[in-house]
Amino acid sequence: SSTAYAGKPYDPTIGGVQQASSDVLIPAFLAAYTGKDVEKIKTSPFPSLAQILPNWRVTYDGLVKIGNLSNIFRSLTLTHAYQCTYSVGSFASYLNWVDGGNGDYGFTLDELTGKPIPSSPYNISSVAITEKFAPLLGVNATLKNNLSVNLEYRDGRTLTLNTAAGQLVEACQRAITVGAGYKIAKFNTVLKMKGSQKGVSNDLTLNADFSFQNNQTLIRKMQEGTNQATAGTQSMAINFTASYVLSKRLTLSAYFDHQINKPLISSSAYPTTNSNYGISVNLSLAQ
Repeated sequence: SSTAYAGKPYDPTIGGVQQASSDVLIPAFLAAYTGKDVEKIKTSPFPSLAQILPNWRVTYDGLVKIGNLSNIFRSLTLTHAYQCTYSVGSFASYLNWVDGGNGDYGFTLDELTGKPIPSSPYNISSVAITEKFAPLLGVNATLKNNLSVNLEYRDGRTLTLNTAAGQLVEACQRAITVGAGYKIAKFNTVLKMKGSQKGVSNDLTLNADFSFQNNQTLIRKMQEGTNQATAGTQSMAINFTASYVLSKRLTLSAYFDHQINKPLISSSAYPTTNSNYGISVNLSLAQ
């Protein structure tokens, strides 16, 4: 085991495994970040079908039937979803690997001494776990007066283990979005405009969104036992769009986007502010 060689020079003649070996780091990484017992974790870097757990997405729209909510809301939907993926980066097969009997572990020959070293069949440079609640909680509601409101909170992280460097990069993302929309049907009558085409409702659709996002990146150096913040940004964005149907083929739109980025580490970037606004015309030539 790797524990027997803690603090000692690695001796390939003994047939041990280095603490920094990918055969040690990858099972320990999976045990630490999946909540499994380190004594029961599988040593293969490629999980079997029996080890794979399902992702899920849950949507519930029955709240509108409770009490007098149907008098306020036309629709009310709650959403929750979880996604997780495990991926193996670039890897190469050992040409001199010899199977030990079960296909997962065997021996390779040390290039200097020619002695056998316990090893898996592959030299794996990196593995990663990406998990996210997308969203952790989402609410979409449409009121009786055609006003739509949405609220969403997302949380996720990406864990990348670099076995060659003995480093773990942990990137976390959290975001909250609040939005509202409203549609004014037959807006041409509000403007007291004439000449509306038959079969076309000259609707004006308004949408506004506010979002706040926090990103952080840490590098955990396992050999040194240190953690270092390398990147991080707080972002705030305000978006507004207005779309008006002039005719069956012509739509006029106006938009405004304002975004503020504030770095959490002053040495990596500068605070920035971006604003975009304009008017667009969409002409459809479809039959």
